[in-house]
Amino acid sequence: MKTLLTAVCLVLIFAGCKKNTVAPYQSEGVLTGYDLGECPTCGGIEITIKNDPTTNPPPFYRINKTLGQLGISENAAFPINVSLNWKRDTTAQGFANFIIVSKIKVNN
Repeated sequence: MKTLLTAVCLVLIFAGCKKNTVAPYQSEGVLTGYDLGECPTCGGIEITIKNDPTTNPPPFYRINKTLGQLGISENAAFPINVSLNWKRDTTAQGFANFIIVSKIKVNN
């Protein structure tokens, strides 16, 4: 009886386990350089998102942060391959294709 109870417990434990298939980052991208913009408040860093799910995506987006604010060395040479989580900026800057980056990692 003890062996049967142990076997049932093990089966239930393994049945409750499942493989985590959630990707840690939603997109891959390339930081291509600084964008000086057409106005003093425009600019930021240009990024091309490789697997952009939006309809008719622009050729690049802008991130309104510096490399240091993103946790990337200021001495890093462009282009920089990254994985990131992001969303479109819905504030006034959104019209200029700015995005908000919530998580980013440099890929080697």
